[in-house]
Amino acid sequence: MRQLLLLRHAHAENAVPGSADFDRPLSPRGRAEALEAAHCIRAARLHCDELLVSPATRTRQTAAILADELECAARTRYERDLYLADASMLLQIIAGADASAVTVLVVAHNPGISELAQHLAAADPPVELRTSGLCLLRFDADGSDWNALETYRADWVRLLR
Repeated sequence: MRQLLLLRHAHAENAVPGSADFDRPLSPRGRAEALEAAHCIRAARLHCDELLVSPATRTRQTAAILADELECAARTRYERDLYLADASMLLQIIAGADASAVTVLVVAHNPGISELAQHLAAADPPVELRTSGLCLLRFDADGSDWNALETYRADWVRLLR
């Protein structure tokens, strides 16, 4: 069994004229949301083997809060292409996850992260992740590596936050 956690970054500060969207930090509300997401992961008794994180400031800060709160020693990869990636690009990046990883956490942006959740869940109503929204998808395809994920639909889906 493989598990994929999809997390939309926590709430960020409003854009400041003249500054890049990429550099927007978390707001105080966002820090609290990231902490709450960590508590949801802990309550679900999940252990992350690998973190795939957009290098934007708000996603790095979200992931850092999670890793600190969960005392997570998982491998963290910052992937430039996760920044504002669509569902197809997210799948390509997830395909490169360590084959031995059972649970992978992706911290990225909308609309791509919600599109990917919807694609893999094939749920009705559609999955829409709010800021710091967290979706757990389980795949019973034993022996498959992460590269085969695009050919599967989740066997079990749960919004944790």
